[in-house]
Amino acid sequence: MAERAIILIPDISGFTGFTGATEIDHAAHIIAELLELIVASNETDFTLAEIEGDAVLFYRKGEPLRREQIVDQCLRMFANFHQRLRVIERDTICQCGACQTASNLTLKFIAHFGYVKEIRVAQFVKATGIDMIVAHRLLKNDIDANEYVLITEPCCSAVGREGGAKLEWAKSSQTYATIGNVAYEFATLTDYRAQIPQPPAQPPFVAEKGDDKLEIVIEAPVKAVYQTLVNVDKRPEWLDGVDTIDREMTSERINMRHNCVFHGLKMINTAVFRDFSEERARYSEKVEIPEIGLMLQAHYEMEPVGEGSTRLNFNVNWMGANLPADKKQGMMAGQAANFALFKKVCETNPA
Repeated sequence: MAERAIILIPDISGFTGFTGATEIDHAAHIIAELLELIVASNETDFTLAEIEGDAVLFYRKGEPLRREQIVDQCLRMFANFHQRLRVIERDTICQCGACQTASNLTLKFIAHFGYVKEIRVAQFVKATGIDMIVAHRLLKNDIDANEYVLITEPCCSAVGREGGAKLEWAKSSQTYATIGNVAYEFATLTDYRAQIPQPPAQPPFVAEKGDDKLEIVIEAPVKAVYQTLVNVDKRPEWLDGVDTIDREMTSERINMRHNCVFHGLKMINTAVFRDFSEERARYSEKVEIPEIGLMLQAHYEMEPVGEGSTRLNFNVNWMGANLPADKKQGMMAGQAANFALFKKVCETNPA
């Protein structure tokens, strides 16, 4: 039997088409992270019906919420969404198109009220009905903005017309084939977005360089070398003895950790610093090897030498580790061998 319910659809848009494998992968990671954030921001007992591409479908049966509650719920999701985008922008290490344009993503909301029917498919419950179709159609409309809250006339009648005073509302309607004319109220979110506070800056990082150094010239541009270096998924291609990487499912960012087993030893790597330009790129990681009680900092600097070539300097700060000299020499020799593989990867199959 169909039941009355509020239907709420937060919808993300803004990513353009990408062609690079890294861009496609990171775009998917970022969207997944943001969708999970929207779901976690649901504080008004909406039922999660399903994830539909870049949108979330919620519905809530029973006594309708007040209009103010719906608007506040949308604004909470919206604020969390843009705060997370600003953190991504602050912390991103990767220079791919997806990571560098994530701040262009936008979020809009469709709120409708009508009848939904729950049907069970295997272990899943799916909500269907003509009002679900109406809500989805409203994702395409003539509102001249990318970010807004749209509340249909049936929803206004159910939840009340008072509330949502934080926004400026206008009335409009849209006509759809087979559905007809749907009247609604909407409020754009541009001004509200401008009020969302910026995240605090990351604390300054000072690279404490050590005495052990390596240098190599790679026949590839600085950006290609940098991208290959910071792309965690490519590490097994040039770290001899590493088969798999256990990483957080996100794009590369400051404080992101990834673990690998290197010649039988577990290494915990944490990105701690990056500074990128085509003329000079720097990247630093903290590396922990718990089995031998070792912690070190690895610093990489890249600069162009001639057209299409890059000088990579590597420096290790052993952080006071009490390692015999021959152990340090052995680890540096291993890194030199890895850099030969890294050079080949950069020159033949850059990130």
